[in-house]
Amino acid sequence: MNWFPIHILIKDLSFLIFYLTIMKYNLTNETFLPETVASFPNATSISFLEMIQASLFYNIIPIVVSLGVYYPIVRLGKLLIKHNGKLQLIATGFALTLITPIAYLMMGGYDITAPKKAELLAWFLNFVFSISIYYLLNSKSNEIEVSKASDVSDN
Repeated sequence: MNWFPIHILIKDLSFLIFYLTIMKYNLTNETFLPETVASFPNATSISFLEMIQASLFYNIIPIVVSLGVYYPIVRLGKLLIKHNGKLQLIATGFALTLITPIAYLMMGGYDITAPKKAELLAWFLNFVFSISIYYLLNSKSNEIEVSKASDVSDN
């Protein structure tokens, strides 16, 4: 829980950074499609700093939403899954990561009717990366909490 600001930034910024990287290097052969060139003509020349700036700009609302619902989701995860710390961390990480695509859908920034391969790949990488980071950042503190809880229940 101590690492939550870092996890929020990673989970909310990584989708767009992954997407822009995929488009920059044309990994899904979609960079030079007419609709992509029309809406994003400089896809191949974007720098990493510009990717971070664009991610911050477009993800202000998901970051604010994440700050508001982070603690309730973590508490709910601890209440629902008490005995399996690993499953608890993975499920909580998944629920926290799910905030970003929901915010995108509610803001209207994602076309669910015609998803591109680059977007789907970026969402997949975002989920894997975010859940992994959440698990790594919180696994030690969760082990301490579980051992304290088992010590209390033993007495």
